[in-house]
Amino acid sequence: MVIIVIIINIFISLMCLSLARKIWMLRLTINRVEKKLILIENRTRLVLEKAPNVINSGQRGSAKLRQNYRQLQVKRQQLEQALGLISLAIKVWPGGKKTQKIKSRGTKLLR
Repeated sequence: MVIIVIIINIFISLMCLSLARKIWMLRLTINRVEKKLILIENRTRLVLEKAPNVINSGQRGSAKLRQNYRQLQVKRQQLEQALGLISLAIKVWPGGKKTQKIKSRGTKLLR
């Protein structure tokens, strides 16, 4: 009977030892995960601290680009109007358009 009690105690001790080892390994894993999460948090914080400045800079750049684009559109419209006037002046101005030679009864006609 004493031997059975000793064997049961040894068995219980081995189970407790196995459980203690598993708890120890779980603790080590949790510590490693904690260190990695802290590292990720620190890196994320460093990146996100700079984000508002970068966003503001991008917004200012975009606004300036839109303003420059509007100015260029106005200049393009003015240039198109000027080219239209020049084209009209060339068509209306006497001798402005190149002459085409059409033979009709020996005379040259301007077109």
